[in-house]
Amino acid sequence: MTPVLVLACALAASPTLTPEPPRGPTFCAEWIRQSGEGYDRLTLFRNGVLVWKTSREGRDEVKRETLESAERDFYCTFFARDEFWSLAGDLRTGLAGKLASSSSVTLARPDGGRKTIRFDDFSSGTAESSSLRSSLEGLRGIFLSSLAPPSRFAPAQLPPGTLLKRFDGAMFRVNRLESDTGFVEIVGVTEPYTQFVKIEELRYRFFPPSARP
Repeated sequence: MTPVLVLACALAASPTLTPEPPRGPTFCAEWIRQSGEGYDRLTLFRNGVLVWKTSREGRDEVKRETLESAERDFYCTFFARDEFWSLAGDLRTGLAGKLASSSSVTLARPDGGRKTIRFDDFSSGTAESSSLRSSLEGLRGIFLSSLAPPSRFAPAQLPPGTLLKRFDGAMFRVNRLESDTGFVEIVGVTEPYTQFVKIEELRYRFFPPSARP
C-alpha cells in the first residue's frame, strides 16, 4: 500500500471531533413572575435566544426571539454587573393582593456564579433594583416591538431637557450631554436620583426620546 493511500485511510478512519459546549450556565438571566392569574417565565440564553413562556387558566404559550449579537452581548454583560449582585436577595414586602405578583430573578455569569433576587409589586426600589426591573421589562417588550435603532438616540436627539421614558414607565430628563465621553446625565422626574448612562446603552433601557415640553 502506498504512503498516500495509507494516509488517506488513516484520515478517513479518524473520528470527527465535536466542539465542547461552552462552560458555565447556559443562560444570562431568568425572570419568573407569578400571580393569581398565572405565571410568566422570561429566559435569556447565552446564545442569544430569548424565550417567554406564559401560563394562564391552564393554557401555556411559548414565544421565541433571537437577539442580534450586540443586543445579546449588552444584556449578558449588563446583568453580570456588580451593582445587581450586591442587591439583597429578598426584597419582598410580604403584602398580598388578588392580582399582586411576586418575582424571582436569577442572574448567571459565565464563570458559573449565580444570584437570585426576589421582589413583589409592592417592593420599594433603589436605583439599582429599578434599573434591573426596567431592563427585564425591556427584554419582554422585544416580543411586542423591536428595539429602537441607535440613530434614535444620536447626540443631536438628546439636548438638555429631553424627556426619556424608561421601559418600566419611570420618567427622566436629560440634564447634561457629554458627546466627547459618550455619556449622558439623566435626572429622575418620578424617581429622586441622577445617573450617568452610556449613550449607546440608552436604546436597551429607554423608549426613544420625547419632544421637549
